[in-house]
Amino acid sequence: MDTRDFMAWFQTAAEYGPRTFYTRTWCDYPPFNIYIFWVFGLLAKSLSLYGIAAFTYVMKLPPNLFDMATASLIFYFVRKRLDFKMALLAAGLYALNPAVVFNAAVWGQFDAIYTFFLVLALMLSLASKPELSAVAYFLGVLTKPQSIALLPLIAYLILRKHSLRRFFTSLAAAAATVFAVILPFEWSNPVTFLSGIYLGAYSGYGYTSINAFNTWALGGLWVPDEGFFILGWILFGCFSSFTLYVLHKRFGESGELLAIFAAFMLFFGFFMLPTRIHERYLFPAISALALMFPFLKKARLLYAVLTATLLANTAYVLYWLNVYAAAGYQYGPNLTGDPVTVTVSLINVVTFIYTLLLLWHELKGEAWLKISPIGIGKRVEAEVEDNVRE
Repeated sequence: MDTRDFMAWFQTAAEYGPRTFYTRTWCDYPPFNIYIFWVFGLLAKSLSLYGIAAFTYVMKLPPNLFDMATASLIFYFVRKRLDFKMALLAAGLYALNPAVVFNAAVWGQFDAIYTFFLVLALMLSLASKPELSAVAYFLGVLTKPQSIALLPLIAYLILRKHSLRRFFTSLAAAAATVFAVILPFEWSNPVTFLSGIYLGAYSGYGYTSINAFNTWALGGLWVPDEGFFILGWILFGCFSSFTLYVLHKRFGESGELLAIFAAFMLFFGFFMLPTRIHERYLFPAISALALMFPFLKKARLLYAVLTATLLANTAYVLYWLNVYAAAGYQYGPNLTGDPVTVTVSLINVVTFIYTLLLLWHELKGEAWLKISPIGIGKRVEAEVEDNVRE
């Protein structure tokens, strides 16, 4: 189903460019994606690939390239702190992760692109480059709206590390980025142009869970979320506040590793708590876990478990989507009560509770994050060895 949409969007962008793209076709993807559709649509057109099977390889090329770019970021981050082998291991754990490979190479989804920008924004904020962090973050927002999950952390890190003046210069950089991206498009009011895209897409999925095997899935998929929509966002708001509170109280002791763990928690919480969540929204959590893998023993268990649940969720949903499409149905499956749905959802819920307990232990000063604050460019081999022995 998504493949047909991507084909139409690539061809429309290649034919007409970004200027009138949204007036010529239905598309619920934010503006930055259109440039990708345009460039790679022109590539497919130049190679005369329209209408043949090879076109799908061009469509899957952008997310695969961004996955490689994210793996490079992970390698760079770890290499600044550990040796080459550990950096290569961390990068490989992301690039060769079966759930990551499935998302881009098999399904051809675009989650890799906004994930790259969010990882870059996190690294830049930790490296005390707030304006560049804001630019990277808003490129993520202009790619996928679920980037909103990381906003509290990026804002906190900028405020924590810098003056209020730098915070406002970061906001200015973000505003300039948004304006530069949407300037080539046809619009009379930038606010209504963007809100129409974001809110239009979001309001079209008024259900508790859109095939996401999360907390809401235990009560059923595709259940109208009237009465639950506000509750879901209240839960996520409380959860985010607690996560940032723990980070604020313990940042001096646990430092950057806790900040990365907070990013992971926000990604995980966004998948588990709000309504209208799709099966792929757990995807960015894998990047945070790969970043922590060389430093933190507990991250290895989480990496294994959530890789398995994300892969099971996406592969199972795609399988049934293809079955229904092959049968000629104009709608997708409702997997409510399916044994796989219930089992994977329960594993995710138990894992989420476990991560909340880890945050609670950190707040109480039990310091399961055994590494002292990581300074940019400093090596921490000794601390990692101590952590692995725990």
